[in-house]
Amino acid sequence: MKKIRVTVPEDIWRMMKNDIEEFGINNNKLCNYILDKLKYKKEIDIERELETQGRPLKKIVQFDLNVSNKKIYYDILKENNVEIEAEFFRELFERYCSKFKYIRELFVFEDKVKVILEAIRNKKKIKIKYNGKIETVEPYFLKREEQGDENFLFCFTDNEKIYHNYKLKDLEVISILEEKIKGKNKKYIESVRKKFDPFLGNGNFVKVKLSNEGKKLLKGLTNYRPRLVSKKNDIYLFESSNENAKLYFRQFLKEAIILEPLELREEMKQDFLEALKNY
Repeated sequence: MKKIRVTVPEDIWRMMKNDIEEFGINNNKLCNYILDKLKYKKEIDIERELETQGRPLKKIVQFDLNVSNKKIYYDILKENNVEIEAEFFRELFERYCSKFKYIRELFVFEDKVKVILEAIRNKKKIKIKYNGKIETVEPYFLKREEQGDENFLFCFTDNEKIYHNYKLKDLEVISILEEKIKGKNKKYIESVRKKFDPFLGNGNFVKVKLSNEGKKLLKGLTNYRPRLVSKKNDIYLFESSNENAKLYFRQFLKEAIILEPLELREEMKQDFLEALKNY
């Protein structure tokens, strides 16, 4: 039996691991399926098969060239030996869409990312605008939650004197300040980096009772799923902030019962009672 050993980036490993769990297959089956289907071609074009349903799957993308691109447009076509413009743009868009969502986000906000990384590298504070509020923060790192698809800036806020995560797409960098980062709890910062939770729920535990259907949902709903600590029969213990647990288990409705902490249990109860009034 031939054993294949391949080193891949952690993000690829996580994505495949999530697919194995969500699609209900094992590692050998997924890896061999990929090898079998893509051994002579490296494109996944299964969506074309759906055209047999008779529904139009093609859409038109229309846009205006900005001033800088308009000036060099024909030079771009010449440099790339483009004969059919539509094919050239189709390839560009496919290349973009082939990337993970969090990579696409970093790409779209590249200028913002570079400014943040420069501040981190030079250990300088930055002034940001988030939800209409201006903050001065000490930036430590940009990271995504391993089962999520959004990027966050982890930092310490001067105003509130707390550690905080800001969604990259929602924050605006106003400027890099000359004020240097003095450094806070380096041990804590590294622990957050290694076991990143955008909700900063480290050390908070949530006990949940799951039905059989709830257990299936737990396997399938991987986005921002709290970290499982232990389980015994139907009782599951997660390390999670109340905010994260509330956001995640609201999807389960009657298939999940929050047992602890009591304040979270009461919040969930009140939310469902409020929702019931609408029916």
